[in-house]
Amino acid sequence: MGIRKTTGWAAAGLAAVMIAAPLPALAEDADAATGTLTVTRFDDRYADGLYDTTKTAPGGDVDRLNTSHAAQLIDVNGTRHYLSADEDGLYRFTDVPVGPAKLYLGYPNNPPGEVLFDATGATDATQITRLATAEYFGPQGVLDITIDEDGEERLIGMSALRLVADVVNADGTPTAGLATVELGSGDDWYPATEYSFQPGTYEAFQPSGYVRHLPGELGVRVTPPAGFQVAEVTAGDVNAFTVTERDGAYWFSSTQVLNYFWNPAFTVTLEPVPDKHKPTATLVSPTTAGPFRALSVQVDATDDTGLTRIVANIYKDGTLVKSTQSAVSGTSASHTATVTLPDGDYTVKYNSQDATGKISKTTSFAFTIDATAPKATVKSGEKFTLGADGVYDLVSFKLSDAGKIDKVSINGKVKDLTNNAWSDVNFIKPGTFGAVEGTNTLVVYDVAGNTQTTTFTLN
Repeated sequence: MGIRKTTGWAAAGLAAVMIAAPLPALAEDADAATGTLTVTRFDDRYADGLYDTTKTAPGGDVDRLNTSHAAQLIDVNGTRHYLSADEDGLYRFTDVPVGPAKLYLGYPNNPPGEVLFDATGATDATQITRLATAEYFGPQGVLDITIDEDGEERLIGMSALRLVADVVNADGTPTAGLATVELGSGDDWYPATEYSFQPGTYEAFQPSGYVRHLPGELGVRVTPPAGFQVAEVTAGDVNAFTVTERDGAYWFSSTQVLNYFWNPAFTVTLEPVPDKHKPTATLVSPTTAGPFRALSVQVDATDDTGLTRIVANIYKDGTLVKSTQSAVSGTSASHTATVTLPDGDYTVKYNSQDATGKISKTTSFAFTIDATAPKATVKSGEKFTLGADGVYDLVSFKLSDAGKIDKVSINGKVKDLTNNAWSDVNFIKPGTFGAVEGTNTLVVYDVAGNTQTTTFTLN
């Protein structure tokens, strides 16, 4: 690769032989067509993306040419041209072979704490383009150019704008732990990370450090956590900025920033979403009136802003006998409880409460508890029973339960009954109803699931 020194080293220039991958090479020809490239490099101190020394930043500064660094150009033949700025502050590459070339402009810091952008022909900041960054004897801003015989001009600006967002609650306390804060500039959005040393403050990072933003409109967008919304967005540095809302994001113009290397901040205030709806509460269990040996209750609840409590209280004759409840969170939740109660008729009343204090409609459901086991009594009279004291040739039983008899089993063989308070199982002897000679087991069930077991012997 050839090296062509056009005017000399810059004060911060390079001090070693440089090697670059050549662009597609053409055979060198003394009569080959050449062109020029003139580069104007400026610090965008009035942060509008344009070079205009008539405008003054809020901090009192104006745009100025930047001549502190050498400029380098790799031409179509792979020859490197490097030069310092001329006395008028411009970089002029002459006698450059016509064809594609790469322009390299160094950053003041390593790693870069600035952003370089192409403002050639721009009339406002929406038309500027961020330069890519490459490692070429230090970090460089890189721009692809096609040299022609008519000559080329490029206007390259530099800025060092940072941007942060302070997210706070309505009482001013920081909102920590958000994963959905983004900061934007140009056409790009950058996910922001919370400072470990300052909860509630978020900034975007890249491998080399803070993201530096293009001048123009600087934006923030935040996805609030469930139950919250954005109440207000302000911005400023030492001065307050004008902020506008558009497409779900909030913006201010970088021309309001004190200077081009400042760190302006958004302040995003969150508030609870106004709760216009009461929560709901649904009884999942029980679904019938029973009777039950014990109450197993489940209440499911939902709310659009977040639940805090689900209640299921047990009443008998209008008097509270047992209160059950669960502290909950989120937009849906369940409360379950198992309650042992004396026999009788009861009512469960249930509801839910949300984070704003609203209470759902309170609904009642009646049920019956039967915790008393059924009875099996040996019938008297030779027609029904022959034998005594648990030993029989023939035996019959009278079955009774206030909550109704459901079924009976003898040695595991089940006989379904008609769910009455009184029932019978008659004329049991070996070979009937599953009975056998010797020891037999009779189990009687009521509809609540209570049981009584009787053991007897048949001859």
